[in-house]
Amino acid sequence: LPYLFLTLLVAVTGAYVVTNLVTDSLSERLTNQLLEAGRVVSDDFARLELQHIDNARIIIFTRGVAEALRDADHPVLDALVTPTASGVDIENLIILDIQGQELLHLHKQTDGTILDITKPAQKSALEFVQPMLDGRNLDSPPSRALSMDPENDRWYYFTAVPFVADEEMIGAVIIGTSMDTIMPTLKTTTLADVIIYGENGKAIASTLRTQGE
Repeated sequence: LPYLFLTLLVAVTGAYVVTNLVTDSLSERLTNQLLEAGRVVSDDFARLELQHIDNARIIIFTRGVAEALRDADHPVLDALVTPTASGVDIENLIILDIQGQELLHLHKQTDGTILDITKPAQKSALEFVQPMLDGRNLDSPPSRALSMDPENDRWYYFTAVPFVADEEMIGAVIIGTSMDTIMPTLKTTTLADVIIYGENGKAIASTLRTQGE
């Protein structure tokens, strides 16, 4: 009996120690995997923002665009900017004047065509860009936000870049990429399912959509 009791005690103790070690190891591996996935997501958004900024600068430095923005000349803006938007594959493009009024709004359609949905003199519904316009700071950095475009009720990752010409801020260029485009890329690069939550705690995009809302 004493030897049997000792054997059972050693077995139970050994199982407890091994289980704890395995559990701690699995927990640590899972935590590291989650942290790495988070870093990959952040890096992907940072690269996307740099792409937005580069595309916005192409538009800003296109000859004639600054003059058309100052003159609120929508037909000229459309003629100058739409080919560029199509060429660099922009999904959502908005050009605002310094008062925040919409002078050009382009949407890429599912067939690849660019649709002009501009509503002249309409105030932009994207509130995150207004502080930049109000400040009129020539050195203002780009602003970014996850926001829904009320024109099609789709979520986009937007980057707003100040439009500076002749040492004066005259408006802003906003470029957006839809979450429908972003999420499959995130799933591929992170090797995990990803859910994006808004500031109100509600999910706005998920790679689990195929399993139901």
